[in-house]
Amino acid sequence: MLKIKLTFIARNNIIMVAQKMLEGNVLWSYDYELTEGRNSGWVEKFAGMFSFLKPLHNHEGNILLASNGIYITGDEQLELPLSHIEEVYMGFDDLFPASSVKNFGTFWQPIRIKSIISNSESQTIYLVINYTGIFSDNKTWFNTLISLLR
Repeated sequence: MLKIKLTFIARNNIIMVAQKMLEGNVLWSYDYELTEGRNSGWVEKFAGMFSFLKPLHNHEGNILLASNGIYITGDEQLELPLSHIEEVYMGFDDLFPASSVKNFGTFWQPIRIKSIISNSESQTIYLVINYTGIFSDNKTWFNTLISLLR
């Protein structure tokens, strides 16, 4: 028997039903927050490579991947409808370098998602999902998200 998990998402007093794909906890930041943080001390960045500090992030919460989008709750709420996602990338870059994480990112890489807010505006977020101190579930989330977007 096939089990389908449904989730109810309330938005503007309208309840939508979507198939729940994945859920977990998330450490995340907007790109502009990481840009602002680039001026922080090199000691803090260097310490992240050898300690059990959490990776670069400005927000923490829970994340749900449903058949119609990504939903984040926690210290800030964020909705990313799949139809608004322009780019999904897993890997390090100038804002989130491998040198800022333990083992230079040998065991995981961040997910970067660029999405449309309006006709002239977009946003970029960086995600680290289900981080354990050494590993994350980013590869599973990335592959699932890519398969939904195809």
